[in-house]
Amino acid sequence: MLVDPAYAGKYLAPRSKEIILERIYSLEKNTEKAGKKGKKGKRKLKSWEFSISRDEPLVFRENSEKYQVDIAGIICGVGDDITEVKTRLRVWSLDEALCYRDGIDCAEFKNKFQEYKKRVMVRYHFDRRAPSVEKPEPIYHLQVGGQTLPDENCWFPKQIEVPRFHFPPMDIILLCELVLVNFFHKESEILRKKPEWIRLIQKSQHIFQDVYFTQFNKCCVNSSNTILGHLLSLTPPGRFPSDNW
Repeated sequence: MLVDPAYAGKYLAPRSKEIILERIYSLEKNTEKAGKKGKKGKRKLKSWEFSISRDEPLVFRENSEKYQVDIAGIICGVGDDITEVKTRLRVWSLDEALCYRDGIDCAEFKNKFQEYKKRVMVRYHFDRRAPSVEKPEPIYHLQVGGQTLPDENCWFPKQIEVPRFHFPPMDIILLCELVLVNFFHKESEILRKKPEWIRLIQKSQHIFQDVYFTQFNKCCVNSSNTILGHLLSLTPPGRFPSDNW
């Protein structure tokens, strides 16, 4: 459905459709191997990974305001259990009037824009706190910024460490919905009302967000702590998502 032109495929760049199909094929092959029975007749639980790198992300076509979005991420699991999900979204501008800030950017950058024809305006990371992190941050969070790459010519050249906003887990499909709503709002309105598209989004919501929002609500109505205070106090769970809030 993500690559079908009748659905989200019409908003993706051609190479991005190929990337999705390649990753799905690789995952299906891995799943088939994991489903084979061992010597004792039990099905093996094998670790698997679905990854779209930031070096070759899913790229959406340019919208009417000359913005272009790409997304990347990784989902890991063992059998039916999801153990990790991390995603990233970048917003590029292809508008020279917006990209080159006269009086702020040096003349050298204008030449860079002529070469790359675009610039990263902002980057978002949707993560779960790593076990090794000691400073306070919500266990599931959204961070603006991140490590920049040379060809991005990012508006914010240095990594912005804070703030980290508490935010529900987001997979690739949920990010696609986010992109359509924000960057192709009118164009995608009919698609987003189709029952089969809604079911696709709801499936991801069930896998990645059901437990989060259930526990979030419990903490809202019956807790001696604040939501943020509770999220800061949690240690990273052993499996994802965790029901051990």
